[in-house]
Amino acid sequence: MALHSLSNLKSISQIIYALYSNQEAPDTDVIITQFSNQKIVKSETTQPFDANIFFNTETDIIKAIIYSRNDQLVSALERLSHLKLIGERFANNNFIRGEKDTLISYIAVLNRAIVQWGYPVDLAFQLHNELVQEIELTPQFLDFFQVLREITWHYFKVIQNYRVTNFLPLQQRIHQYIKEHITENITLDDIAEALNASKKNLNPAFKKEYHLTITQFIRQTKIDTAKELLIASNLTLVEIANLLSFSTTSYFVKTFKEVTHVTPNYFRQHFFDRHLHL
Repeated sequence: MALHSLSNLKSISQIIYALYSNQEAPDTDVIITQFSNQKIVKSETTQPFDANIFFNTETDIIKAIIYSRNDQLVSALERLSHLKLIGERFANNNFIRGEKDTLISYIAVLNRAIVQWGYPVDLAFQLHNELVQEIELTPQFLDFFQVLREITWHYFKVIQNYRVTNFLPLQQRIHQYIKEHITENITLDDIAEALNASKKNLNPAFKKEYHLTITQFIRQTKIDTAKELLIASNLTLVEIANLLSFSTTSYFVKTFKEVTHVTPNYFRQHFFDRHLHL
């Protein structure tokens, strides 16, 4: 997660302003806002730091992360955005150090929460250390709350992925793994190792749910992906074959024709006029 990916935005904005207006650019903070056509834009206001409000909001954030509740997290972050987390006490000392300490403390709280929920301790500490290191190496934050938001959503996705990988039924975990790794040369050994499952249990569990063997599903999914690439991109057959880890282009063409009964080139050329199906 790149916390300082926008670190040069202010200087770039000043250059563009100067070139466009022939005037010296103002030395003010750059604020990025995404506007929705369905919402009324309101001026941003902050309220003084309130420990009770912060604690309750932080608790809601933790619950949203633990239980993978997207809407609840959006709501909690919106409430948090109106709290003044960095006060005047840092102004006369080291403002950037204050921001970093606040973020590191926030990470520590989230880390303890996911460990108590059941996330592996070693993975949690690795996550903690990586984020803290990135914070310490960042010279400044153009938008402090945006960084806090990115950290929060990072934890949300980590727990969401862990939940999918460890708590879904085996057949659904296999399905998810294949979808996420369809560009790779997937083997049963790969799946068994990634899902910490017995290789001999994979096909029976999967076939009972989806009425296909894992190999059949991998082949079908690769061809479905190839169809999308043929329609939505200008990639050559060689490039598509390589992208989807077919051993050769000729094998890709052969497999495509076996599944769809037409060649990839025919599919691309006649998709719209022949109403071929994805």
